[in-house]
Amino acid sequence: MLVAIGKGIELDVDVSRFNTEVHDHLLRTGLRNLLMDAHASATAKADPGNYTRRSRELAEKKLASMYAGIVRVANVGGPKPPTDPVSQVILRLARKAVQKDHATELAAAPKDQRLAVLNKLANEYAVAHDAALRPRATKIVELESGPEPAQKARAKPVKRK
Repeated sequence: MLVAIGKGIELDVDVSRFNTEVHDHLLRTGLRNLLMDAHASATAKADPGNYTRRSRELAEKKLASMYAGIVRVANVGGPKPPTDPVSQVILRLARKAVQKDHATELAAAPKDQRLAVLNKLANEYAVAHDAALRPRATKIVELESGPEPAQKARAKPVKRK
């Protein structure tokens, strides 16, 4: 597993080498951080009477979405969207296909989780259908980038005083 730890440093971590105690500690710490982040917006200042109840609801909602296989990841230090133009187009094509093929599933998902569900399904689709999508995506990138403008060579010289 490639883990971005900041300052442009990424470490390749072999998680199978952790013993049970270390594995459990990592899991407990990671879950605790994710669930704490999920309920951080429920404050005593915002809702003095119900902030504890609201905090629990938000944490339970986050846990339920993780049980459902949905993880919303910020791109700070985590996985980044593809920067390769062909991969970006493949993902765009995958999203369109998923929106068409899984319309009822996406509509049934809670409104605040639809984008996460769409992205998860699109990523899975893009990986599974990469060989079929890549030639089309390459052609789209070629068409979108277009020919190099020859006008730059014909630009008028700048007159200086």
